[in-house]
Amino acid sequence: MNFRSLTIILIFFTTSLVCKTQSLNDSVLMTIEGKDISAGEFIRMYEKSHETGQMPDIEDYLEQYVIFRLKVAEAIDKGLDTTASFRNELEGYRTQLAQNYLTDPGTKEELLKKTYERSRTEISAWHVLIECPAGSSPHDTLLAWEKALDVRERILRGESFEQVAKSTSDDPSARLNGGYLGYFTVFQMITPFEDAAYKLKKGTVSQPVKTPYGYHIIRVTDRRPAKGKVLVAHIMKASPPGTSEEDAVLAERTINNIYKELTEGKPFTELVEKHSDHKESASREGRLDWFGTGEIIHEFAEAAFSLTDTGLFTKPVKTIYGWHIIKLLDKKAPGSFEETRSFLESRINQSHLNTLSKRSFINTLKKEYDFRIDKKAFNWFVSHTDTMIIKGISTYNRKSIPSGNIYTFADQQLTTNEFASFVETRKSIIPSNDPATFINQSIDALAADQIMKYENSILEKKYPEFRYLMKEFHDGILLFEISEETIWNRVHEDTSGLKRFYEEHKYEYMTKRSIEGKLYTLRISDGKRKLSSALRKYSRKKNTDQLMIERFNKNNDSVLIITEKKCEEGDDPLIDKISWKKGKQYLEINNYPSFIMINNIIEPTPEAFENIQGEMIATYQEYLEKEWIRQLREKYAVKIYDHIFDKVKESLVNE
Repeated sequence: MNFRSLTIILIFFTTSLVCKTQSLNDSVLMTIEGKDISAGEFIRMYEKSHETGQMPDIEDYLEQYVIFRLKVAEAIDKGLDTTASFRNELEGYRTQLAQNYLTDPGTKEELLKKTYERSRTEISAWHVLIECPAGSSPHDTLLAWEKALDVRERILRGESFEQVAKSTSDDPSARLNGGYLGYFTVFQMITPFEDAAYKLKKGTVSQPVKTPYGYHIIRVTDRRPAKGKVLVAHIMKASPPGTSEEDAVLAERTINNIYKELTEGKPFTELVEKHSDHKESASREGRLDWFGTGEIIHEFAEAAFSLTDTGLFTKPVKTIYGWHIIKLLDKKAPGSFEETRSFLESRINQSHLNTLSKRSFINTLKKEYDFRIDKKAFNWFVSHTDTMIIKGISTYNRKSIPSGNIYTFADQQLTTNEFASFVETRKSIIPSNDPATFINQSIDALAADQIMKYENSILEKKYPEFRYLMKEFHDGILLFEISEETIWNRVHEDTSGLKRFYEEHKYEYMTKRSIEGKLYTLRISDGKRKLSSALRKYSRKKNTDQLMIERFNKNNDSVLIITEKKCEEGDDPLIDKISWKKGKQYLEINNYPSFIMINNIIEPTPEAFENIQGEMIATYQEYLEKEWIRQLREKYAVKIYDHIFDKVKESLVNE
């Protein structure tokens, strides 16, 4: 057999297997009240239900699955799937789930790895901000750019970065910190700023970096490995900007006295409670939340990370807020890629970086759905768009707009009139006075939104996995709500029903047979004879116990021990062996002779409701559950197609 023939056979065989599996998945395994449920849905739920390495018995699972489907059918019959709360909850799940299908996985993975690599490094930097907000006029933008270049030149010529920042920066904090940002890592600066900072070598100064706030001049002064996170407690004496000199001196003197007391052994928690001005943490023994570099004021963070062992504390540390003594409680090293992956994903989804992933994804969809721009319509808009239209002052002449669509993709389109309305209302959001650029960017913005909405609308059709997950969410929410309404709430609210159930089943919850009496143990040789003799001698007297103690415990010792005894069956193996009848019964305890005088025998009675309420609630819930399932089986017709179920079993065995 030649290679070509073998390849054809392999392709045919593989295709047959896929078709066979797909055919089984699409086959109807059962109907409940006439509604079809596919074998594929059952197989998926079965495979997800097992614990690692342990598949449930498929016959038992089929029984449980039918019950699950009956409960969902009841929820739908009661209209629980039409309520606003249900719809909102389901839509919330869908929105979260759809995020994974509405981004380019390749680009997203690259971003994850890029941000993780950055997170392993912390950067110390200074900056000057020249304000130039989005929407500034070309003239103002040029002035800001030129000012930023001038600032950069002054720094390169050797002027102090701190002094230049204090005199020129539009960042108000520069007046206090001279533009120093401290150490930071990923997600702590706006994306263009972060990108520029991580590209700079230590000691270098950037070209003007544009962000929505304006132009930044950045100098990176250090790069170091990430330090992870710390958990600390602190004592604080407040001395913020504006504090009088007298109060500032008092705060410093007080913190130094506190430090002295700590070094002499005074408990940290005691001094926190007595002295700390940070009331929020003082109520928690000075404890703050876990933090990393860039998440708290620089001086405080550096002092906290300088502590090497838990329990150590710093000397007084000055920050803009006042004075602190910091005690290390715990440290965590930076996490691995897998450990930090979910955190990085959530932050990427919230940041500007997500637009990069979406842009790549939209370009992929444009190719998939054959996105086309009508050149004739495009050229018309370019030639008929002027500054007045871009600024939203004027509108197009509707009579001269060419008919048809500005673009098409899949089975979607946007008419030229719809596009004209969009452009007229968009105004100067797109910062360009060039008609071709403006129209291009307007088409991109509108098409991106429409393509994403279209893709979102067909996720269930396009991705079976997504459809199955949404079905699971749908049915899971309904199962919870119908169970809560029918069983869980009823168990806690139906007091009379629970009491009635108790009366009907109370003889299933009996107390144990028990005895009450006194135990006499004599810890001497020949104790049995002497104890028996003493009991006979004193048993008819009112003060029997006192007389016996006076006889045997003459030196205030414990030769004779007398204890009240109440035992249930099973409490004490020695007492279980004696004859349970009133009167004196002999036994040995630790080789010492003992007698128990049984005064009362208590026969089993039903437990009081209050004693078994928790157990009774659980049993009542089981009872209600069984009754509910019985009623559902009577209400809804269930038909299982055995020949399909046999195929399902065969396919699962062969996996």
